[in-house]
Amino acid sequence: MCSEFDAPDKGRSGAGSIQNGYVRGGFMVWIVGAIVCVLVFFFLIAKQKQRPDIELGHNQPPQDFPYAKQPTLFTPAERSFCGVLDQIVGDDFRVFGKVRVADAIAVRAGLTNSARATVQNQINGKHFDFVLCAPGDLSVLCAIELNDASHQKKDRQDRDAFLESVCSAANLPLITFDAKHSYSAAEVKATIVARLSGIPSEVVTDAKSQAAEPTCPKCASPMVRRVSKGGDSAGKEFWGCSNFPKCRGILNV
Repeated sequence: MCSEFDAPDKGRSGAGSIQNGYVRGGFMVWIVGAIVCVLVFFFLIAKQKQRPDIELGHNQPPQDFPYAKQPTLFTPAERSFCGVLDQIVGDDFRVFGKVRVADAIAVRAGLTNSARATVQNQINGKHFDFVLCAPGDLSVLCAIELNDASHQKKDRQDRDAFLESVCSAANLPLITFDAKHSYSAAEVKATIVARLSGIPSEVVTDAKSQAAEPTCPKCASPMVRRVSKGGDSAGKEFWGCSNFPKCRGILNV
């Protein structure tokens, strides 16, 4: 049975409960605040990592720039192949290495700005291992790619197939060789001769009346029977000067 003196005790008990509620509520606020602070801290750290570690300006001294000269321009295989090219082309061509695709092939006119930007971006960042140019005006005659083990990967094969399509559309012969430490100059020369047979020569005559092994009508060197592998004459036989590339005389079979 409750007496009239129980009421004050209940009041004090209720006040205590309210006070405890305030304490617990304050503690929860503190916990939430701490969690928010931690999240903000990690967010700022992540943002900081997205910024470049080094911001360089033209007013900074050279020693602050983290750059160094490459030891060589070419890999050993590329350097070996470049020496072979220099040996076989003589003065007939100019050899250039590591040429950007966008410097040898242009996007055709007639595209919208959006389409032009899209297809341009697809060739930006890609390069040919070597490019052969005419010595006079440096017009691009063919591109050369060396395929090492990395070209067996799916992404590299996709890239190679894309580049083949680009060169075919641009009517630019693309010649590929397997990357090696050494090369046969005769084999490299024969491959280049066959692929460039579609390029107009200064001397192209009918060989029907010529001997079984004719001589070059331009320089009188022996002719070599070859099969064209590119251009409109792909698959057709022709006589090519054995002194190529110093002489580009060819005879129709």
